[in-house]
Amino acid sequence: SGMQQQIQDYFQTTNFIATLGVGLFNFGSIFGPLIGAPLSELYGRRPVYIGSSVGFVSSFLSGCSAVPNNCQLVDVSALAGLIGSAVFSLYGGSLSDMFSPDERGPFVALFTIVLQGAPTIGPVPSSLLGTTVHWRCIMGFITAWAAIITAVVICLPETEPTAIRRRLAKQQGEVSPEPSTPAQDAGSVWSKALLTPITMFRREPIVLWTAIYHAFVYGLLFLLLEAYPHVYSSHYSMSRQEAGLVFIAPWLGNLLGVLVYFRYLKPHPAVKERFRQKDTSQVSSSASLFTPIGMFWFAFSAHPDIHWFLPVLSGVPVGMGMTLLQLSLFNYYIDLYPTRSASVIAANCAVRNLVSTISPSLGVPLYSYLGIRNASLLLACISCIGVP
Repeated sequence: SGMQQQIQDYFQTTNFIATLGVGLFNFGSIFGPLIGAPLSELYGRRPVYIGSSVGFVSSFLSGCSAVPNNCQLVDVSALAGLIGSAVFSLYGGSLSDMFSPDERGPFVALFTIVLQGAPTIGPVPSSLLGTTVHWRCIMGFITAWAAIITAVVICLPETEPTAIRRRLAKQQGEVSPEPSTPAQDAGSVWSKALLTPITMFRREPIVLWTAIYHAFVYGLLFLLLEAYPHVYSSHYSMSRQEAGLVFIAPWLGNLLGVLVYFRYLKPHPAVKERFRQKDTSQVSSSASLFTPIGMFWFAFSAHPDIHWFLPVLSGVPVGMGMTLLQLSLFNYYIDLYPTRSASVIAANCAVRNLVSTISPSLGVPLYSYLGIRNASLLLACISCIGVP
């Protein structure tokens, strides 16, 4: 968001083309989880973690070094999204491997804060640095940070039980209990594994409808990445850098969402396992209240005659709703599908990244054509679909 104007000026391109970098990064992220999750269930989590991390650093490094035009920059963004996003669906399986339902809540919350909070707070530092630091330097810093994370990931142990059993059997010189697989059977195993997320999405109504609604809420974040600067620039004459600071509000909402979840909404540990899924689904329904409240608030407060602080505050319930929905929904997936949680989360990631591919490019046209109030009301009404 903060580098967009720099990139637009550097390559002499349009606003729509400049936003394609974010959109195509999300487009690449559609396929990464669909491939990474089944592979982790076949060969273990660790190889996928390492391959995805190393591939992301390599692709991002080539992108920030010497791409000569915007077309290649967009291509590299899509490649980085494809390779790096494989890990998005693995954390559910990793947590299911290591922790019981009562123990993994804080770790799911930590991942949710990182996954939801990073794109929310990202425009703040990038907007402040966008006027003084070259965009290649900012991308270079992201690459260096990713390389540090990759060095940590390489040291992680394997957690997938089947992969651990295979490794122990090999170390002890035992014959694998799994029968040898002919080449044609191996191909069918690969096909079945890679199609698992798609099959879960098609045949499980819970996965289908929750993924579609979550995709809209997640895509709303990327739409607001472009809509917020447009609104605050046209109504309050804010610069791109000043408008970037308004994302502090939804980021605070992300943090508050985690606190609210653990204080009021988290399923009680005493709840029996057979009632846990029902309890968590009710939490997901309650979480869907906050996003429409925030969007209605924004629709009726974003006006030149109203102080800018009031519409900025509307971002807090929007951020709370996004975090609460993802936190409760992913806990629900892990509880309901403990052995296939990686594939279910992969299906969810693919659908939401499909929506977020087009969301950044729709923000300004939508608000310009419908007007700020009507566009916000439209988004608020759509978000009401998830209200119980």
